[in-house]
Amino acid sequence: MPFTDHYGNELRSLPLVYRLDRDFQVAESFCWHDPRPGGLAIEVPAHDPALPPTEGNSTDFASVPPFLWGLIASYGKQTLAAILHDHLTHQTRLAPADQRLALRRVADETFRVALVDSGVHQLRARVMWAAVGIERYAHHGGVLGWLIIAQLTLGIVALIAAVVVGLVVHPLWFLLAAAPAVLATLWGKNADLVLTSTYLGALYAPLVAAAFVGSRLEQLLATVIWVGTGTPGPAPKAEPTLRWPDHGTTLPPL
Repeated sequence: MPFTDHYGNELRSLPLVYRLDRDFQVAESFCWHDPRPGGLAIEVPAHDPALPPTEGNSTDFASVPPFLWGLIASYGKQTLAAILHDHLTHQTRLAPADQRLALRRVADETFRVALVDSGVHQLRARVMWAAVGIERYAHHGGVLGWLIIAQLTLGIVALIAAVVVGLVVHPLWFLLAAAPAVLATLWGKNADLVLTSTYLGALYAPLVAAAFVGSRLEQLLATVIWVGTGTPGPAPKAEPTLRWPDHGTTLPPL
């Protein structure tokens, strides 16, 4: 019984207030009971109506770009864990700037444990943990964060190149695939994040690229139809929005 309502009973439903677009607000508090040794209960309070709709316990569930919903849905088994992470992320933003990175690291690991606790399989939980971990460094890591993202990008390119060149030129090129693992050790306590993000990023890169191109072709066709038929209203937009939201459990493409 990892999630309970504010009376201590197993959580079977959670009332939410829909605020249009993709934002919801938690209407009743609930708790998550950390199964780790010495773990405590974490309460996710109901949204304070005195706050603006996009502040406090506002959630868009797992902020998966719509073109990737076929791979990871925005809601499902991961919903309560995502709302929990949104709450912890909001708490992080209220902390002093020099504490945010460490607090987000704890929040992201809590998210991973809560995902597994909710029935999400280990690989999928690791994918989602890696995604929010990279976002953590993009938002709070400063120069260190951009260095990690740069190494992640180069590592994914190296892995894809190792496979392609190994198949086309010579099998010895497959050895290049070990380079990201070796370089990840340089990041110490962040080695697991860099290693996981690099190899899972390379694994999912073809699917992400194909889905992204497909969404852009759909936008092009929709725009042609919109112009040709003189349909009123704004021009069609491709999903997802490339800018990460300023709140929520954001899952950027890996």
